[in-house]
Amino acid sequence: MSLFKNLFGKSDPVAELGKLQARGEWAALLSAARRLERASLAAGVQAQVAAWEAEAGNRLAELNLEEGAGALRLGNLLKAREHLELAAAQAQLPELRERAVQLLAELTGGNPAAKGAAAAGCGSSCGPGCAPEMAAAEEDAELDAAGRLELLLATLPHELAERYAAAGEVFLQGWLAAQEGDDGRALELFAKVPVAQQGPLFRAERGVVLARIGQAAAEADLRAALAALPELFHPFDALVTLLAVTGRHAELEQLLRQALAEERFVGYCWARIAQLEGGRGNVAAAVAACDQALFAGEIDPATVVFCAELHERAGDQAAAEALFARLPSAGCGGGAHPLLAEFWLRHGKNLDRALESFKGALRHELDNPRWLLRIAQVYIAKGWNKEAAKQIEALLARGGLSPELDAEVQAAAEAVRT
Repeated sequence: MSLFKNLFGKSDPVAELGKLQARGEWAALLSAARRLERASLAAGVQAQVAAWEAEAGNRLAELNLEEGAGALRLGNLLKAREHLELAAAQAQLPELRERAVQLLAELTGGNPAAKGAAAAGCGSSCGPGCAPEMAAAEEDAELDAAGRLELLLATLPHELAERYAAAGEVFLQGWLAAQEGDDGRALELFAKVPVAQQGPLFRAERGVVLARIGQAAAEADLRAALAALPELFHPFDALVTLLAVTGRHAELEQLLRQALAEERFVGYCWARIAQLEGGRGNVAAAVAACDQALFAGEIDPATVVFCAELHERAGDQAAAEALFARLPSAGCGGGAHPLLAEFWLRHGKNLDRALESFKGALRHELDNPRWLLRIAQVYIAKGWNKEAAKQIEALLARGGLSPELDAEVQAAAEAVRT
C-alpha cells in the first residue's frame, strides 16, 4: 500500500476511503479506490471497497451526464463530448453508460465517436491506465488547431457544418477559442474578421461570447443572428438570459411567445414562461405553462423541480409527487431523491422511506445541517421524540444556521418539548 502511505500517511487507507465516501468526494474516492492494493484485504473489505468504487463512478457519471447534456443543448459541442466520454468511462451502471453513449451518438449525428464507444466498453475492471479520459486528453493535446476545428465541425449537422466551414478562417479560429472557453482570445480574433465576412454565424458566436461576459453589445448581435437563422438555439438561449438578468420581462415574454408561435424551442420557452408567471405570483398560469413545457418534452431537472413546487402550491399533491418522483434516485442503492423525501415529510407519508433518503443524504453531506433537521422532523412525525431531541441539540449547539433553517430548528425543538 505504498501509494496510500503517500496519500494518507500512517492512517488506515480503508478508513480514509470511508471518509471520502461520507463526504461525497467522488473523484478522490474513485482515484484512491483504484489505487488500493486489495489482495491482502479480507473478502468483506474488498467488497466494500468495490461498492465504494462503483458508487463514486456512478455519481461522477451522473454529474458528467448532466453537464454533457446541458452543453449539448447549448451548442458547446467540445465540452459536451468531454463530459459524455468521462461519463461513459466512469459509469458502472449499464443504464448510465448506455445514456452516455446515446448522447454521444446524438452529438455526432448518429455515429458514436470511437473514443465514446471505447469508453463504454472499458468496464468496471478498468484501472487508471486504461481510463479513456486520459487517452482522450493525450490525443487532444496532440491535435493542432486545424485538427480541433475539423473535429468540431464533424459534430455539426452537415448543412450547418458547411456554413461554418465557409465563414472564413479567422472566424473559425475565434469560434474554436470560444468553444474552448477562451472568450478573450475569441473576441480578439472576431475583431479581425473582415466586415464582408461578418454574417449571421459570426453575429451569433460573437453575441454569445459578449453575452457570456456581460457586454450590452451582445443584444444587437444575437437579434441579428436570430433574424437570419431563427433555428439556432444557443444565440436564442443567450438572448433569453440577457433579457432575464436585465429585468426586461415584457420583452422576454414577447420573444418567448413569438418563438412558440413559430414552434421553435417549445419546451424551453414554456419553461421560461412558467418562471415569469411564477415570479409574478400567477400560480395557475405558471402551472399551466409548466404542464406545457413537460408535455413538450422538457426534462431539465431544475424545471421539473420548479413545476413540482408549483403544483404543490396549487394544491395538486398527486401531480407534485409524480414530478418529484421523476428526479434520479439517490446513490447507487436506488433510494428516493431527498426532494421527494421532503415532499413526503411535508405531507406525512412514506416516512420510513423519507428517513432512509435523509440518512443517505447526510452520509454524503456530513456538514449539511438540513439533513440532520429532516431526520429529526421524521422522528417527531413518528413520535420518537427522544431520538429527535439528540439531533436538535446538535443543531442548536452548532449555531451559524440560516434564518430559515434556524426557525425550523426552533419549531422542531418546541414540538419535542410539547
